[in-house]
Amino acid sequence: MNRLMILFFASIATISIVTAQQPIKSNSKFVTNYEKNNFNRTPRYSETVEFCKLLDKNSPMVTYTSIGTSPQGRDIPLLIADKDGLTSPDEIRAKGRSVILVEAAIHAGEPDGKDAGLMLIRDIAVYNKFPGILDNVSLLFIPIINVDGHEDFGSFYRINQNGPEEVGARFTAQRYNMNRDFIKADAPETRALIVLYKKWMPELFMDIHVTNGADFQYVSTYGVDHCGFLNDNLLKWTNNVYEKKLKEGMAAAGFPIFPYFESYSNTNQRAGVLPNNFPPQYSNGYASANNRIGILVENHIYKPYKQRVESSYNLILQSLKIIGENSRELQKEIALADRNSASDMFRRDSLPLMFSHDFKDSILVDYLAWNDKKVKSELSGADWTYSDRTSPVTIRLPLFTSYKKDLMIKLPKAYIIPQEQIATRELLDLHGIKYSILNTDTTIYVETYRFVNPKWSEFPNEGRVTLTTGYTTQKEYVKFRKGDLIILTAQPKVKIIAHMLEPKSPTSLVYWGFYNLFARPATEFWIRLNYMEVKGREMIAKDPALKKEFETKKANDPAFANDPQAILQFFMSKVRENVEPNVSRYPVCRIL
Repeated sequence: MNRLMILFFASIATISIVTAQQPIKSNSKFVTNYEKNNFNRTPRYSETVEFCKLLDKNSPMVTYTSIGTSPQGRDIPLLIADKDGLTSPDEIRAKGRSVILVEAAIHAGEPDGKDAGLMLIRDIAVYNKFPGILDNVSLLFIPIINVDGHEDFGSFYRINQNGPEEVGARFTAQRYNMNRDFIKADAPETRALIVLYKKWMPELFMDIHVTNGADFQYVSTYGVDHCGFLNDNLLKWTNNVYEKKLKEGMAAAGFPIFPYFESYSNTNQRAGVLPNNFPPQYSNGYASANNRIGILVENHIYKPYKQRVESSYNLILQSLKIIGENSRELQKEIALADRNSASDMFRRDSLPLMFSHDFKDSILVDYLAWNDKKVKSELSGADWTYSDRTSPVTIRLPLFTSYKKDLMIKLPKAYIIPQEQIATRELLDLHGIKYSILNTDTTIYVETYRFVNPKWSEFPNEGRVTLTTGYTTQKEYVKFRKGDLIILTAQPKVKIIAHMLEPKSPTSLVYWGFYNLFARPATEFWIRLNYMEVKGREMIAKDPALKKEFETKKANDPAFANDPQAILQFFMSKVRENVEPNVSRYPVCRIL
């Protein structure tokens, strides 16, 4: 996953690796394309689907299906691995099992999770290698979510990535970056994934990537919530049970892991590291906002492909083990988080839409790095500093662990949305947000936002010209029509609702440009300015208060008094206030 910042993370390249992969007879029909090709080629889409169907055919525990179709007409593959071959979330949860959803190749140049997952499901379901691993947990596995980008295949992508020999593209065929798309859901592939997520609501969502950034010994780094996008009880369980046991299990397997971080200093790696935050436009942040655990896996780009696949294999395996062994306990914590989110008490506190490091608390950790080596470059003639991978070093440095709450909002009792906001309603349905329909025309006293000084991005961001804006808040009576939508915030998906509808949110529909026509009118006012020579006289003749306001402004503002165009604009603005009194009002209102 590409970042604009220097990152610190990933796992030892020089250690003796304890791998789950075992030699397989080359003539076995269950040998993957990756294994047949010296662990440095990844299968094409058709080969991947063929192997998925092979697993389905040869194991009653595995079911192959599709979650949807891509813009170029490819089915998006899904494997369901369940001990009893069940394929319904209701039937699986009736057995008391939890569900893990693992997706790979959302950035199709990063296919590590695909080859890891295919081998792991084969080893579980065909070779019975880990008996009992699916007793209390079922696995949903999407080997390729970005199927069109995956088939834009070649050796020219990810040129600094250490294998496989050829990979696909980062973006979809429509040029969407899916791992920024989990709220606005522009890509059809994202929408298919969210429909699957809504249907299953997996206890754990795992998204496997390959990082760029700084060099270090770790093969894999990970990102889970540390700041509070999760409810408090679930955050505590995630950090104290899942994360703790995952680190222990991966270290025992020969793949110690480190959190996904940015550096406190770009020039001094000993200054400390900062865990990244993941708002809900990212896959793992989307899980957190749904009161479910999300983990981002970032394998390190310089490690050989075989090591990265082995580490991914173990991360999925360890997660199956941890969630399976703690299934009932985790389900109770999730149920508690859902109840808390839907409670009146949750709305009494202000909700943070973002978090940032406050640098108040830190712990000293061992960070597995390389010594730097500095030479005069024969290529460029510049001083060249690079990692000496023959010289491992353990650095004792601070890991900053405390956060402050940012972008605080007070949740309303409900939001009300005019029915003509069709795109918003489609997203409410997609995300599984409950709402009711106003059954009569009515006037309601609500809190409103009015845009002030809106500014649009010069260039598109993730395919959209984005909007940043100030706004005023006020309480006023607003007329609503039969058929308008009322969204009560007393529901578990309240954080998704707030991130969609509150303009402060960095991933709000306002930011993504859904409400541009309310921040600025679509057309200029249709009356010619020089008509105000006529209309202005009529207005001050009929309205003594307006006449007094006009005369006072002229007396106190000489520049205005001597500017004919400004005077005509004064009267134009008064006309416009009467004709379009709500031109700058955000149509989503808050019922307090």
